[in-house]
Amino acid sequence: MGLNPAEAAITGTTLGAIASFSGAWLTQHATDRRERENRVWARCMDVYEEAMIAVHRVGDLRSQLSDTGDWPDGTGAAVSDVHVLAARLEIYATAPVLEAHWNALQATRAWIKAWHDWDNQEGTNPRVSQTDPLWQKFTEHVKESEDSDQLLLGILREEVHGRKK
Repeated sequence: MGLNPAEAAITGTTLGAIASFSGAWLTQHATDRRERENRVWARCMDVYEEAMIAVHRVGDLRSQLSDTGDWPDGTGAAVSDVHVLAARLEIYATAPVLEAHWNALQATRAWIKAWHDWDNQEGTNPRVSQTDPLWQKFTEHVKESEDSDQLLLGILREEVHGRKK
């Protein structure tokens, strides 16, 4: 069975139109996906930057507390909005970042609790002293928190400079 010239022309035109449409659709789909990935990656980098800033702020607070024993005025922002940052990380971060952030957050809570225990101890006027067991506990938690923060910052740097998700 053969095709006459008119049928061949219609078939060829139809196949050409389908190929053209399919190519355009696939190209647009790939472009849209790539643009979305780039937008998500850019947002992720913003959240990682925010996380790094928060880690440094808490580190400064922790350092001041370790040096003086006094909670500096106006430093509530260093530990506030933790839940907002955690939510943003849950949306954009990879599993290693989330795990490191969780560990750093737990370590931060531990040194804050240890500081409160030291600061609110009964019967004494708390002073920074290496002989005070509550102060020793605080400094131990500070070291653990510093280590957790360094691990988190290292993972964040690796993801920022290393590769896209």
